[in-house]
This record gives sequence, C-alpha cells and structure tokens, in this order.
Amino acid sequence: MKKRLLLSAIVSALCATSASALNMEDYKVIEGTYQDAYLNGSLTVEDGNQDKTSFSSHIDATGRTIFNSAPFSWQANGVVSGDWSRGPNESDDILRQYDASATSRFDKYLYNDDTWFYYGSGDLGYRKQVTASSADDPFIKVGAGMGYGRMYDATSLAKALRVVEDLTKYKIISSVPADDAMIELARVIDLEDEYRSKYGAREYKKYWFEDMEKIFKKAGVLKKESLGAFGIVRINEIFSYEKIGGRFHGWKVRGGLGKILSNYDGESEDTTADAEFEYGKPYGYDAQFTEHALISKVLNSDSAMDFQFDNTMTYTYELSDKIDWDNSWKLHYDAYDVGDDVTTNLLSTGFNYYLPNELVFNVTLALSKTDGTNGQSVETPDWDTKFFTGLTYRLR
Repeated sequence: MKKRLLLSAIVSALCATSASALNMEDYKVIEGTYQDAYLNGSLTVEDGNQDKTSFSSHIDATGRTIFNSAPFSWQANGVVSGDWSRGPNESDDILRQYDASATSRFDKYLYNDDTWFYYGSGDLGYRKQVTASSADDPFIKVGAGMGYGRMYDATSLAKALRVVEDLTKYKIISSVPADDAMIELARVIDLEDEYRSKYGAREYKKYWFEDMEKIFKKAGVLKKESLGAFGIVRINEIFSYEKIGGRFHGWKVRGGLGKILSNYDGESEDTTADAEFEYGKPYGYDAQFTEHALISKVLNSDSAMDFQFDNTMTYTYELSDKIDWDNSWKLHYDAYDVGDDVTTNLLSTGFNYYLPNELVFNVTLALSKTDGTNGQSVETPDWDTKFFTGLTYRLR
C-alpha cells in the first residue's frame, strides 16, 4: 500500500512538472516597452580629533528604456555618477569628480521581422576627473550601419507567471492556465501604458484587471465568478512591491561606421569601424543572462588609439519574490599604437532585497584591476576589493 502511494505521488509530481511546457523564450510578442531606473547614494562624515570635518559622498543614477515594434526598435541607456570628498587636514580642499554618459540605438527593420535592419546610434559623455580643475570637453559620437537579429522582451511573461503562482497559492484559481492563455495574460500585462493612456492614471487599473480576469474565466481556472477583492489586491501588490527584473531573449549584431565629433581632449575627431553584439537568454523562470560586446577600430592613422573593446556579462537569479542575486563582469580594453595597452576588469556579486516604498537593500562584493597605463589611467598591480552595503531607490 505504501509503495502504491509513493508511486502515485511520484507520477503526480511528474505530471505537474510536465503539465506546462511554457518557456520564457516562447514569448515573442514584438510590441512592448521596458523601463527601469535606479538612484543610489552614500555619505560618510567624520569629526573630532582632526583639523576640520571630513566627508566622503557618492551618488549615481542609472536608467534605460527599450521600445520594440515590428518596424523598429529603440533603446536608450544613461548613467550619472559623482563623488565629493574632503580630508581631515586644514590644507585639504574639497575634491570633486563626476561622469555622465548616454547611449542610444535606433533599429529600422526592412521586412518587419527579426532579420535585417539598418541602424543609427549616438553616444554622449561628460566628465570631470578628480585631479582636473575643470571638466573635459564633451564626448560626442554618431554612427550608422546594418544589422541582423532581434531581442525579445519577455518580462511581462515573468510577471504573469508570478501572478499565476500567487493566485494558485491562495486558491483563487484552480490550476495553471494553458500556455496560450499565459501568453495572452502576459500580453495584457505588457499593455499597462496603453491602458493608462486610454483610461487615465486613476481609472485604468479596473479595466486592466478586468481584462486579466476575462482571460482566467476563458481558461476555466477561476474558482469563483471573479478574482474578488483579495485577488485584485494581490495582483496589485505583486506589480507594486515585488519588482521583477528584465527577461530578454534573442540576439542582435550590428556593423557600420562611426564618427567622433568631439572627444574628451577637444582635439580628436576620428572615424571608426564599429561592431556590436547583444545576446540574452533566460534560464528557467528565475534566471537571466545577458551579454553585450562592442569593438571600435579607429581608422585615422594619426590617432594614438588603435581600437577599444568593451564587454559586459550579467547573470541574475531570483532567490525569492524579494531577493535577487546579481553578478556582473565588465571588461574594457584600450589598444594604443604608442605606449601601453590598458585592460580594466570589474567583477561584482551581490544580493538585492526589495523593501516597501521602492527601496532596495543591497550587499555587494566588487573586485577591480587595471593593467597598463597610458596617461589616462592608474595601474593597480593587485586586485582592489570592496565590500559595501546600502539602500537603492528604484525610480521605475
């Protein structure tokens, strides 16, 4: 009897596991918008037993917007950071440094599919180094060329899965809807901005939730006639307080020419040959891997710079509804015709705990190392290790 019960339990578990073959990469709805933005800051102040009050402060903000449609896609990324500090000695002055950068890519598809497109790009930079008395000249670069491939945003499917998991847990729905219903639910979730635009910021949610409810009814999984007050509150809490990181899949490659209109030194105006690669892959429902590589070859033989290479890898795993494990590796390589080549590596791993009111408590371990110097960097023979905690405010 015990063996039969054990066998029955195993079979039931296997059936439950294979009941839905839905994969994150099955979501290939082209139209959609993804946005996120974060603000982070820190301040340390010391006084007593020193000539004057010393302090060290840091602030940074990051943001990105991705818009996809059949005929074109557009993405923009921005990073702003600043540091202010003063030592404890009477002769110490306030040291300031700041750095701001923005990149944008516009891809126009020739056949409204996931194949060929032509692109336009723009890169901006503005900085003041800590040893400089004033800011450098701005960096401005434009580019154009051809590309192939498409990146799909499946974040709304991850949100749909979170909603279904929660409603099943609280017995508001009897089972997981079929795959086509899950895709339809994700599509409705993805249209939040459209609902807000049509019905207004104060009214749109009741129409938005009503259309989600219709999908559950159509799928035959609602236990009652409606989601009820509890079900609606739970969905709203998931979208408001349980932040779900981006889920992207696919790949995209670009190749073309760029023109540096203004460099930080105020003199260089070089033409470049550029190649860029993007790749994203979700692993299961909880993990996301992304890869972005860019190589830029300077075509001007009079320039000291030969080429630059940037590569960024990230891996994020959701340990729970409120805890993410974030990992990244950033590699930057400058190759010069004269002098040392410079290689900079930055590795980081940490945990983000999502608190109420858009706050994120983070714990991070970071390792950095720079090999070579060419007047623009300071070489670090050994790995520089930093361990820090802090609060981040999620703007979007």
